[in-house]
Amino acid sequence: MANKENKEKKTLFLLDGHSLTHRAFYALPLLTNDEGEYTNAVFGFVRMLFSLTDEWNPDRMIITFDKKAPTFRHEEYEDYKGTRKKMPEELVPQIPLLQQTIEKLKIPMLAKEGFEADDLLGTLSKEAAEEGYMVYIVTGDRDALQLVSDNVNILYTRKGISDLVKFDLEKVMEKYELPPEKLIDRKGLMGDSSDNIPGVPGIGKKTALKLLKEFGSMEEILANIDQVSGKKRKENLRKYADQARMSYRLGKIKRDVPVEINFDKCRLDSYDDKEAAEQFEKLGFTSLLDRFDFKEAVEFSDLEIITLNQRSLKELQEKAVKAGEIAVAVKLKKNTKAIQGKIEAIYFALKSESEIYSYPVEDKEIDPLIEDILSAKEIAKLIIDAKEASLALLKHELEILNISFEPLLAYYLLQPSSSLPELEQVLSQELTISFEEIKEQEKLLIEISRLFDLRDKLMPKLEKDELLKLYNEIELPLIKVLARMEYNGVKVDRDWLNNLSEKLGERLDIITEKAHQLAGEEFNLNSPKQLGEILFEKLGLPVIKRTKTGYSTNASVLEKLEGKHEIIPLISEYRELSKLKSTYVDSLPPLINQETEKIHTSFNQMVTATGRLSSTDPNLQNIPIRTEEGREIRKAFIPSEKDMLLLAVDYSQIELRVFAHLSGDKKLKEAFNSGADIHTETASEVFEVEPEEVSPNLRRHAKVINFGIAYGMSSYGLSQDLDIPVEEAQDYIDKYFNRFSGVKKYMDQTIERVKECGYAETMFGRRRYIPEINSSNYHRRSFAERTAINTPVQGTAADIMKKSMIDVYNALENANLNLNILLQVHDELVFEVAKSDLEPAAELIKAKMENAAKLDVPLLVDLQTGENWRDKKDYEVNKDA
Repeated sequence: MANKENKEKKTLFLLDGHSLTHRAFYALPLLTNDEGEYTNAVFGFVRMLFSLTDEWNPDRMIITFDKKAPTFRHEEYEDYKGTRKKMPEELVPQIPLLQQTIEKLKIPMLAKEGFEADDLLGTLSKEAAEEGYMVYIVTGDRDALQLVSDNVNILYTRKGISDLVKFDLEKVMEKYELPPEKLIDRKGLMGDSSDNIPGVPGIGKKTALKLLKEFGSMEEILANIDQVSGKKRKENLRKYADQARMSYRLGKIKRDVPVEINFDKCRLDSYDDKEAAEQFEKLGFTSLLDRFDFKEAVEFSDLEIITLNQRSLKELQEKAVKAGEIAVAVKLKKNTKAIQGKIEAIYFALKSESEIYSYPVEDKEIDPLIEDILSAKEIAKLIIDAKEASLALLKHELEILNISFEPLLAYYLLQPSSSLPELEQVLSQELTISFEEIKEQEKLLIEISRLFDLRDKLMPKLEKDELLKLYNEIELPLIKVLARMEYNGVKVDRDWLNNLSEKLGERLDIITEKAHQLAGEEFNLNSPKQLGEILFEKLGLPVIKRTKTGYSTNASVLEKLEGKHEIIPLISEYRELSKLKSTYVDSLPPLINQETEKIHTSFNQMVTATGRLSSTDPNLQNIPIRTEEGREIRKAFIPSEKDMLLLAVDYSQIELRVFAHLSGDKKLKEAFNSGADIHTETASEVFEVEPEEVSPNLRRHAKVINFGIAYGMSSYGLSQDLDIPVEEAQDYIDKYFNRFSGVKKYMDQTIERVKECGYAETMFGRRRYIPEINSSNYHRRSFAERTAINTPVQGTAADIMKKSMIDVYNALENANLNLNILLQVHDELVFEVAKSDLEPAAELIKAKMENAAKLDVPLLVDLQTGENWRDKKDYEVNKDA
């Protein structure tokens, strides 16, 4: 193996810092740390560095860098490297960040004014080889190949930063048919466009190689021009001889730069693990932290587990009241869900104590003193997995009040775009502790013992990022609302779904039979391969797109084939109905809780980057509403009691109202404040017609434009949505901005602000980091700009919805109404309410939701009631007033 070669000699690895940093930058997508600093080049570089040390186990290492100052080559030729693109803005600050990181790893770095990193590589490799080292130069620059010798090899980064090709003397000869030193002659003749080295016009790779094989060197060629074939070639060699010699000098790497270095001191094992780990943690390189032996090993034996009895439980309560806070963890029985309420034990911990208090629950009733602790408003609760704990305790008619810290919720607000880690990982990262020797059943106890330390680490970060208000006033109070909604569940008519499944099955059979008749043979409609053969081989339809496995038959292909054969709409309908049947109609009944006859979906507040809630097991937010079949599914959702109705309260155009508020556009605000229909107003402005002349089709176009602008949609995106030419779509956008000038100004200012600070922000202070907004890649940058525009709109709407849920829930707790909150779907809240309480309930909910936030335009809700989620009628509050 390569890394075993020549191991009788000490190995010195020389890394071309400049070249490898560029390679790393372009190999990875843009990354940022918590501070919003770009880190992808640094991450790629250190990952490659560790890969090298793992595979090759070098004895010594030095990393060379370029200086900003001009080199001797610039002094000789002013246009040297004159065609090089400017370093990307996202890379510039990463160079010092990388050098700081290399310093922490105690790897020597070298840079010298007036010389390039290549010259340092050349000088160091020559000196080290003379001292008996086997030298490996790691670079993405082919110029270094001229340095190859018996004791100097090049590891060339062929692709990205991980694919290394070793060049020794044999490999150079095989690849270029020239010895390494003659590659300089080659460059003198043919030049180098990447470095803007001119060479001799008309001489390329093949000619240069032919001449060098014939004459031996560039100087010999220039001394024997008369013997060179080709009239034009001779002329050019005579005319540009001095330019060739200059190109040779520019391309030749110096090997005598005045530097002093003691190779023996360039070892790789001298860094301090803790210091290096702190740097990597600051950079957010958590996946690389395991390389450092810096974590405190947690000892389970350090904890004392006290099983609570009546006396010690009373003592714990008194201690908790005195301390004003307590840590809590609820452990469920194995293979159970929180909704079942099957609790194995409840654990408690106090700050500055090594004791963990265990209260085994099993199947017994929970002691009232436990309830006193959990419901005491004067005791702040630090809770692991607070929503699941709250949900499990609701089954025992216990409620947790005054939740002051939920660790993963705090982490989510700090890093909303990252996938949520396990609590063990957060503790390991933030407190630098290792769980390696800890058994699975002991982890929860270790976690609760460190909850106060984690709180003290994360809360200052929330404060620094101005997220405490959002955390304390929206996210934490929402936990009890979500737990209650999940506990309430929503009743589902199993018989209706079973009947619907039969109907859809019959309809799918009919479609299948028709499709087989039209095709002239039987085939599997679910098989893209068989379908492709039928459509494009047997029926001869035009091929739109191919994939690696054959013909594409995706939705966009079928759309383009619309009208070309009557089988196409059948296939589209088959797919739509088949998806409805499998995803919802057949999947919902098994999820109905046998005990409650309800579906208890999970609402997740730590998933989306915008702060919107998501729903899983099942996802009730994706049930289609635009198709008749989709609406049929909604009919299965019914109130839990016969004398109750479903009440759906939906924010009216909340995102556009938020957009009007944030943009401050005068005309948009006027439209909403006057009660005008915003889509009709936009159609009137953009299509230049009177409001009363706006047709349903023009209003539909205006609706797409309104939402498209709010989401930062491009002219191409709008053209696709409206099925119009891009030029026409751009004209609509231009007219919109001309009429609503405040919107354009707001969007430009938003993009500039995000470019400066690295994140978009909602009205409530929620952040979303968007590092790609400064990307040199047009597509990444454009997507980031759209994200920057729509995040404050979507995020603020999500925050308002959460705030309204809390306000409504708190008001209902104090109202004597037979009403339950069931679902949150997009901009809608769904309740079940006793028919006798409908009016006061609707009035209360409407008031709370419409006053959840103060905007420059009114927040309005639409109310509907019905016997099920499909058949709802508009309901007006105070219609007699």
